[in-house]
Amino acid sequence: MAARQLNVKNIEEINRLKGLRFSARMIARATGIHRTTIKKYLSPKEASPGVAPVIPAAAAWTTVIAWEHVANEVRSGTPVQVLWEEQVKRGICPVSYSAFWKQLSRRHPQLPSSMHRVFAPGSRTEIDYCDGIDVLNVTTGELVKTQLFVGVLAHSRYVFAEFSYSQKSEDFLSSHVRMWEHFGGVTHVVSPDNLKSAVTRTHLYDPLINPAYTRLATHYNVAVVPARVRRPQDKGIVERTIQAFQRWFYFRIRHRSFTSIVELNRELAAHVVIFNQKMHRIFRRSRKDMWQDERQHLIPLPADPYHVAIHARAKLSADCHLVFQTNYYSAPHALRGRELDVWATATSVELFSNGERVAVHPRGRSRGKFITDRRHYPEAHQAYAEATPEWLRAQATRIGPHVEHLIVELLSGPYPLQHTRRAQGILRLKDKYSALALDRACATALRFKQFHYQFIERLAKRNATATTTNHAASATATIVRDDNPLLRGDSLFH
Repeated sequence: MAARQLNVKNIEEINRLKGLRFSARMIARATGIHRTTIKKYLSPKEASPGVAPVIPAAAAWTTVIAWEHVANEVRSGTPVQVLWEEQVKRGICPVSYSAFWKQLSRRHPQLPSSMHRVFAPGSRTEIDYCDGIDVLNVTTGELVKTQLFVGVLAHSRYVFAEFSYSQKSEDFLSSHVRMWEHFGGVTHVVSPDNLKSAVTRTHLYDPLINPAYTRLATHYNVAVVPARVRRPQDKGIVERTIQAFQRWFYFRIRHRSFTSIVELNRELAAHVVIFNQKMHRIFRRSRKDMWQDERQHLIPLPADPYHVAIHARAKLSADCHLVFQTNYYSAPHALRGRELDVWATATSVELFSNGERVAVHPRGRSRGKFITDRRHYPEAHQAYAEATPEWLRAQATRIGPHVEHLIVELLSGPYPLQHTRRAQGILRLKDKYSALALDRACATALRFKQFHYQFIERLAKRNATATTTNHAASATATIVRDDNPLLRGDSLFH
């Protein structure tokens, strides 16, 4: 039977005990290694007669590795774990990770080191996103991308995870609400990454938190402390948890296809329960058991449920409407030209000016819809007394009679300010084509009662093309003059 091969740690322990004048028998009793094996690793003078001393192979591999190159890789951000795995695959590193790290730290003691952080129960939640699993659209046959949201309690490592279609503010905040319901409480600090839904402007000392995220944090009485930019170690717990959970979950469902995100999240929730019940490799307890201890330290959930609201800023146009997610919402005419704060929930849209709410509308789900409160227009809808409609009418008069007639018709409806944008676009077609082409196009549009911008633009483009063609034909035609006795004729030039 081949002799047992010892690793570097065992060999160093044998030499240490030998330095303390331990005999081979005493060393064997202390280390649990047979004394015959120990004698092979002692110096030649101490080895038993007839037993050839074995020189430890550990010294050989340390001379093969380019430690300076390894140190430079570590300084550039490469994890030591990755470098050790590469050396093992090349077959030149026969020792464990800890022995490899020990040799590296002896040669380069000034390398950057990491700090093991311990968090008190209920003190911190770390969150992050990673690529999700594609969902099959059974109607079109295309694969739709998803994102995996993961939240981890820093003390117990208790996990929450769910898939969403994006990392946008509405999905991001909704995942937080469900995460804290899953935890049964809130921690004092939540640490997100620097995505736009969480941090509007990054800064090392004073990052600007997204207003919608601030409102959610205020409701749950939690402090938002984002990780530093490109510093994943600031939320290392969730980073490592995502790596472990992805490998564990993705490979178990690799042969399955999902046709909806509801089905995918149902399968994910079942696996999260199993994952939290698994024994933790380091703590030798399950995440669920540790969460049971931590749960009593969490901040209780508020009595009122949080209604997710997203935030945006938009400028109120001359027609008393602003644009939010492809729909138009009205606000008082006195605020035209100002930027307003938009807060939107699943059912309503609120507009604020300097912190004061100035309008409330039901949220539109279609595209291009005008949602208008008549009280936001000037009194009695005196559109023609306003500067903008008057200016549009004056400009139309300068272009042509048919243009003037069309603009007057457009602005004479029950909501004239609603059509000022279309009128401005029609008048600008004069610069793109010509006044004559636009006037002819408006004449045709009036005949068919079609006042849409796209229709008038097609007519103006066609008229401009026809005019250009006629001019070109006139320029190439031969000029024929009648006889004139006052002209000298071409004979004088021959």
